Amino acid sequence: MENESISKELVEALKSFETKTKQVPAGYFDQFELDLMHKIKAQEQAPKRAPIVAVFLDHKQYLVAASLIFAIATGVLFFNKAEKDTAAVVKVEMIEIETLPNELIEAYVNNNELIAEVEWNTAIETEAASLSNNN
Repeated sequence: MENESISKELVEALKSFETKTKQVPAGYFDQFELDLMHKIKAQEQAPKRAPIVAVFLDHKQYLVAASLIFAIATGVLFFNKAEKDTAAVVKVEMIEIETLPNELIEAYVNNNELIAEVEWNTAIETEAASLSNNN
């Protein structure tokens, strides 16, 4: 059904094309050369368009794969660097209190008097409790 309607439309289009092509307008060939020369001059004066060059158009899948690998490698490098930096910051050496000079301990206590008192009181109570347990 559809094929018949399409074929009818094609036949009609072909008939109208034949009637148009059989008739040449009056004076067409007299003006043809002038019209052609005007079109050529207009094309020469028109600004030229730069050709579009498609670089790597055939290798899109390789470009996508390369960009993903680059992104992953960059992420891994930055993540490892961040881990090393945090490890360096977190690394704390244990210092024995006996090795510190008394002046430094007194300065700390004076600067943090309230906190130091609470800590000393707790330490004294803990030691007293352990002494009483041992006796």
